[in-house]
Amino acid sequence: MKNPLKLVLVILLLVSCKESPKSSDPAASKILDGVIHEATGKNDDINKKYDLLLKELGTKTPLTNNQLIAAFPKKLNPLSLDPSEQNKIEPEITDTQLVAGSFGDDTIRMEILDAAGPKAVGAIIPLKMLHLNKITSESNNTIRYTKIERNGNLTFGTDRAANTKADFQSELRFLYDNRFYVTLEGKGMDTDALWKAMGIGNLSRFKDLNN
Repeated sequence: MKNPLKLVLVILLLVSCKESPKSSDPAASKILDGVIHEATGKNDDINKKYDLLLKELGTKTPLTNNQLIAAFPKKLNPLSLDPSEQNKIEPEITDTQLVAGSFGDDTIRMEILDAAGPKAVGAIIPLKMLHLNKITSESNNTIRYTKIERNGNLTFGTDRAANTKADFQSELRFLYDNRFYVTLEGKGMDTDALWKAMGIGNLSRFKDLNN
């Protein structure tokens, strides 16, 4: 539920019904159990999944800068990689274990973080928090948040209205091949179009290096 106050009121109402001597409806009991489950955030399976992933990634050796640059896509379907600040047609290493580049005259921007070794915690914990969020779609007048599985990848998306002042109208975040934290931003397109434009097959070189 989006409104915590409403959630509390529903719980109180259901609890009062459940505790009433006249109420022994098993359906009401199941509803109460489900709401309480949501309110208390019992997500053992999700927690276990990310804890194991965090432990596994912590033991892996990060890719070198040259490996990150070589694996980064040179083209996203019709959009070619833009020149870097050094006027080279190649991505840039913008931080430790982080490679980035833009495509189609800055139409799409992509960052890929190798979440191995020391970077595992910084990548996995934010994704875990997004996954634990029960809301799969929420929107207001200017922005929409979504959580959708695409081609086996759980993606976390943001769509902004065309009249906002944001540089990019859409954003996607996901973990590729249980290791690489991908962030995409797109101009003049929603998250569905952004995902299609990226083309998951264009990341295959990273998968080949995930040993």
